[in-house]
Amino acid sequence: MASPVAKKLILAALLLLPVSMYLGSLVISGAVNFRTLEVLGPGPSAVGHEQRGFQLTQSNGQPWTADSMQGKIAVVSFFFSSCPTVCPAMNFHLKQAHDRMYAFKDVVFVSYSIDPDTDTPEVLEAYKERFEVGGSPKWKFITGDRETIYRLAQAYYLAAAQDSAAEGGFSHSQSAVIVDWNGQLRSRVNDDNQIVGAYDVGQPVQVDELVEDLRVLVKEYRSQKMGK
Repeated sequence: MASPVAKKLILAALLLLPVSMYLGSLVISGAVNFRTLEVLGPGPSAVGHEQRGFQLTQSNGQPWTADSMQGKIAVVSFFFSSCPTVCPAMNFHLKQAHDRMYAFKDVVFVSYSIDPDTDTPEVLEAYKERFEVGGSPKWKFITGDRETIYRLAQAYYLAAAQDSAAEGGFSHSQSAVIVDWNGQLRSRVNDDNQIVGAYDVGQPVQVDELVEDLRVLVKEYRSQKMGK
């Protein structure tokens, strides 16, 4: 027969088990850290945005417009295929995020070339193959009119410009932004109560945060859809 002390320990364990399971589910879902992400404002795919009428081209030759992003959670970045500096590491880390989020049908990665004269659809398709995402429907590489792409970068609060002083002839942000299913820019608030805004995907820690935040948004989006 169990001793009185043993009985108390068993009873305490039984009482704590549901609480532990609940807290564990919150940690997994990201709800312990924050329930949702801050809305920073509309991106260029949002209804009513002045840049919403853009017409560009995917690496597979299909058109790319604001409507292509509706109903999706997108990770948006800017690069160029011949970049000799930050782009390879940047896209290596984005590839890791892509692989970790591959099972989430609501999430896409969108990379705009800031050197569209060189980065034709064929060049971008070859670039996808180099990163072993050639068959992936979840990572879109976009080309088209240079000025349109630069205006989009500005609308996402990211840098993209020709720069004769930069290696490769172009300069751009090493960061990505999250855009929700309505075209709104979203971000976490860090431990200092500061809005992150853009995620430096050259930094593995921020790539981890990006993935965590995407999972939080997926949960929010699916909850909204179920509530309709």
